[in-house]
Amino acid sequence: MAIIISLLGLYIFCVTFVRRRSANPFPLTRQLSDFSTFMVPFNLPAYFLSKLPTTATVDPKLAPELAILKDNWEVIRDEALALWELGHIDVGEDLPGSSFYRDNRWKSFYLKLYDHDIPSAKAMAPKTMALIEQVPGMNLALFAVLMPGKQINKHQDPFAYTLRYSLGLSTPNSEDCYISINDEKHTWRDGEAVLFDETYMHYATNKTDMPRIILMTDIDRPLKILWVQKFYAAFGSFFNGLFLVDNVDQSINGIGNKLGKGLNAYKAFLKSFKKKNKPAYIASKVIIIGGLLLWIASKII
Repeated sequence: MAIIISLLGLYIFCVTFVRRRSANPFPLTRQLSDFSTFMVPFNLPAYFLSKLPTTATVDPKLAPELAILKDNWEVIRDEALALWELGHIDVGEDLPGSSFYRDNRWKSFYLKLYDHDIPSAKAMAPKTMALIEQVPGMNLALFAVLMPGKQINKHQDPFAYTLRYSLGLSTPNSEDCYISINDEKHTWRDGEAVLFDETYMHYATNKTDMPRIILMTDIDRPLKILWVQKFYAAFGSFFNGLFLVDNVDQSINGIGNKLGKGLNAYKAFLKSFKKKNKPAYIASKVIIIGGLLLWIASKII
């Protein structure tokens, strides 16, 4: 019984932690099963040991290694625009971004994924690759396009061991094209960047008639204990490697993407179930989560 109470207490703490740090959190029924809730224990060391502020946004000047990207944004922009005009920035098949690609609203060209090889990036974006390889702690980078009239709905990414640095390349330069981070609005403009904690609620919208093209990157969150930093880096490399894709060679496809087709089908079923009978959907969610906690407790006992 003590174990069950402890697990329930931890679960309540996780839900409360996420909701209290969010200016505008998810409805409680969604928060109960959102991935960000279950990742709180995994993320706490990253928050407590962070050398940088754990606020929603962080001054990019506190990460001076990123200056080389901002100083050379026009070089990066020209390479991105060339790829865009040739149709190489396109809809992807990586599972973590699968929902973004829906309705042709999001397109991408992957440049870096930890130490995993992306042959097309080296061949087709050599100048950008040369620049991002000079940034210590850079583990993910891609060209990301938000199409005209489209929006990426609000969400919280699950992992706190990185910070997201996004640099405007070819944007509408309009108040109608922006990213909102914990209810703070940041307008996309050419050559301007934002550094933020992606575990805070955020969304992006483009109400203009022009595509928004940015360089989107993740860097290691600097931590006070080196071995914890190395652990997170090793985990990040392993986890993201499961979803490796190449922009051209479709034979390069991580096992996570292959298994993810079943997951996407399951998510589609849940969405349909919720639409048809929301009370039954909520009741089944509570029952499943409660049953899972009881099962874990029985195994421990």
